[in-house]
Amino acid sequence: MRTISLFLFLAIIFAGESVKAQYPIPSYNVAINYAATFQEIGSPISEFKASKGKRIANVKLKGSDSQSFCSARVWLYSMDQEIMLGPYSMMCEDLLSVEIDDRAWGVMVQSDDHVYVDVWIEDGSPLTDGKVDAMDTGQVLMKETLK
Repeated sequence: MRTISLFLFLAIIFAGESVKAQYPIPSYNVAINYAATFQEIGSPISEFKASKGKRIANVKLKGSDSQSFCSARVWLYSMDQEIMLGPYSMMCEDLLSVEIDDRAWGVMVQSDDHVYVDVWIEDGSPLTDGKVDAMDTGQVLMKETLK
């Protein structure tokens, strides 16, 4: 049942690609007008298997200078359509950090507000379950560990 739900979600994402912008990961300061997808680029998916273990996907949400409030919903999904994480609710200046594995990943951001998004993936030590702290790039919204 979960596989069917994930398949339907991804089918909806890719069916609307004509109205959504698509960007590579990493991307910085991307203006989002309703929805956009971000995907790791590279040749075959097996290229990403060379990564050592767990990685951290980061999504930073920013509003325009004239906005005092903004929000967005974020989903992360594996490109092999096996895993979908989210939706995560974010506010302006939030940073979402999610532990992911070594497969290729995509991120979908949806917002009714005019927002700017940074999306990047970094290698690093796994996140500690339940521990939330500040990072240099801003306030952490949440950390989740992929099990």
